[in-house]
Amino acid sequence: MNNSLIFNFTFDDVEFGEKETPWDLGPLLYKGAAAIRVDKVSTHISRKLLGAPLLERFDLVRGLHQSISDKLACGGSKWSALGAFEVIRRFFRWADELDIPLNLDTIDTTYREWSDHLLHRIRTGKNISEESAHSQAAKLGHHLDFVLDRQKPIINTTRLRKKIGRKNILGIQADKQNLENTFKFGSTLLDICNGLDLNSIWGKLPLKIHLRNGDFLVEHSMIGKRKWPHPLKSSDYVRAKEEKRKTLRHSIHEADKTIMNRAPLINLRIEAELLIFIGQTGMNLAQAHLLRVQSYSYTSTINGYQVRSYKHRRNGPVLFEIFGEYREFFERYLTWRKAIFPHEVNDSLFPLIRKFRHLSSPTQFTRIKSSCVKLGIPFIPPSGLRKTRANWLLRRSRDVELTAEMSQHSKETLLNIYEEPSLQVTMTEIARFWQSHDPTLVPPAPGHCVGFTAIPVPDIPSTATRPDCMTPAGCLWCEHHRDIDSFEHVWSLCSYRYLKTLEFSGVHPSMPGKKTISPHPAELAMVRISDKLQFFKQSSKVREQWVEEGLIRIEEGHYHSDWVGLIEIYGVQ
Repeated sequence: MNNSLIFNFTFDDVEFGEKETPWDLGPLLYKGAAAIRVDKVSTHISRKLLGAPLLERFDLVRGLHQSISDKLACGGSKWSALGAFEVIRRFFRWADELDIPLNLDTIDTTYREWSDHLLHRIRTGKNISEESAHSQAAKLGHHLDFVLDRQKPIINTTRLRKKIGRKNILGIQADKQNLENTFKFGSTLLDICNGLDLNSIWGKLPLKIHLRNGDFLVEHSMIGKRKWPHPLKSSDYVRAKEEKRKTLRHSIHEADKTIMNRAPLINLRIEAELLIFIGQTGMNLAQAHLLRVQSYSYTSTINGYQVRSYKHRRNGPVLFEIFGEYREFFERYLTWRKAIFPHEVNDSLFPLIRKFRHLSSPTQFTRIKSSCVKLGIPFIPPSGLRKTRANWLLRRSRDVELTAEMSQHSKETLLNIYEEPSLQVTMTEIARFWQSHDPTLVPPAPGHCVGFTAIPVPDIPSTATRPDCMTPAGCLWCEHHRDIDSFEHVWSLCSYRYLKTLEFSGVHPSMPGKKTISPHPAELAMVRISDKLQFFKQSSKVREQWVEEGLIRIEEGHYHSDWVGLIEIYGVQ
């Protein structure tokens, strides 16, 4: 009896590539089928090498199939379903080897015995980690809960417990090393994109991609890595013949300027662009590789753009957010992509060229990984880029809700999984605490102080007010003074500059025979503040509105609370 006559245990909604074997739980009705490769098991069944199907397994297999199918129908990930499919096969294989019956009546007992087997492997065999064992048991247990209609998770009845590990706190050196590797990897990705323009893609082979550190990456684009002439053939005649054959093969390959022939070079750039895109947007790989190319519109934000789809004079929802500097590189990639695939049916934003795997399968970044091995640099996966980005945003903003929203996480996920405790951040937070609670560390000028002693900037004018942690004008010329990215700070700067204009207007000409201080410290402070306001005004549209609003308030006589008292005193004088 063939299992196909009983029930269809395949997953018709899942798309597979040309060389991928569709998933099928039907063979699990046969004892020993779980130990055979998925692409070979149907042959064994058709040849009746596995005997007759065990019908007592039918309800169990049907329930597991229904559970996975329901998850997929509700939008579950294909790769989560694949993980469950593999664990189920592993569980059935273990039961077949020990001749343990599999049916609905005994499955809860069998599951607990399997969990004890995993626990034995952890403690005695030591060939599996606690995390892996718990993950496997949780995947299978989740679907068994559906099959048995359990109210409480079956994994709680086992002795497997999820290990709650403490996060390792990164020291200053380790933290710097992580960022250094990320910067090195990112600059390599950018050099690869710059080196694979249209002329290089269709140009001579092999291609040398020059990197900014002076190194270079050699790409053959499907030219074999075999050494020519063959080292074992020492005959001059044979060497000459093989060298001629190599030259001919190379010329034919170089003349073939088709997309499939240059696919390794094209895929290399697309993989690099995809990694840069993930690093910029914080989008996960499962979403990013499924994006479709569209007509985009850009809405300016403080530090970048919100990117929307533009259709029929109507802006769609926000697809992703990018930093301002990335827009030029993103549009350059879109132009390159359109030139490479002018008549391409595939509308994917990152259309990797594949022969066997289905287009819905995320890339494994094989080309980038190979390049990293050649260059001797560490490969940073998308999850690593997203973690670095999330920690960078969290350290810059110290706003958990904002960082979680930008990283597309919940606050709990951000803090429990992505945040990496850092000694350097801890030291900074302690310093900020004392700055806010110790009156001697609060700067008298608008802004923040990040130090403990006054240090003049290198280019401080000779007549400018010297930093002394007491005089507001001195803070403007201190190494430790920092501006705040807010309207409140801009308004305070405008008010303080107006106060300095009142001070400077009250300066009387020097009496004959006395030295004139030129330029006057108040005048220098006004210039310094004007430069700061000019920077805010030119940096973004939002900050420009802050400056304009601050100046309007000064004209209206509406001054910041920190300076209104002194301004009124000067006004009375």
